[in-house]
Amino acid sequence: MKYTKFVATAFVAAAATGIAAGTGYAAPADPAPAVQQAAPTVQGTDHGVDYTVAVSNANDIVTQVTGGQFSLDATGKTVLLKNQAGDVVTQVPLVGALAGKQYGLIAAIDNDGSKLTLTSVSAPLSSAQDIDSQGWFFSELQHAALGGVIGGILGAFLFGIGAIPGAIIGLLIAGGQPLIDSGSAYFSGQP
Repeated sequence: MKYTKFVATAFVAAAATGIAAGTGYAAPADPAPAVQQAAPTVQGTDHGVDYTVAVSNANDIVTQVTGGQFSLDATGKTVLLKNQAGDVVTQVPLVGALAGKQYGLIAAIDNDGSKLTLTSVSAPLSSAQDIDSQGWFFSELQHAALGGVIGGILGAFLFGIGAIPGAIIGLLIAGGQPLIDSGSAYFSGQP
């Protein structure tokens, strides 16, 4: 029979998955001590201005420069960085749009203009997105699809229960409780 190699491969894959997912009876490990990491910094030189950029503990962006000076433009909506010759090296808009969302920044410049602290007044990148029960169910179904295929093959050729019941059992095993919960929400008409 030409399906023998395919079925044997699927059975070995299913058995390996079952062995890998087996329950362990070891005592839980002690939690690792928390490691405090320093904030990442970026250093460089641009048009004669040396700069260091870091993120503070309050998630502000702090930039220190030598050989240049920060200032606000006439409208107060853009921070300018000028080098010793008075040339504008860069401009930072304090309001704008990113990924279709408005953002705002508050700029604090020290007295000599060598330090700039930017604080966000809105967080455009933390955009949580609501999904409906249909999207949740189809996402979970997609994750469990391989289990359904393997279950269908095993059910049809090895265990004699049929491809459809084997596929349903394979989906439920691979999808687990998240698939059951999402299916319950979808088929009960929850939003």
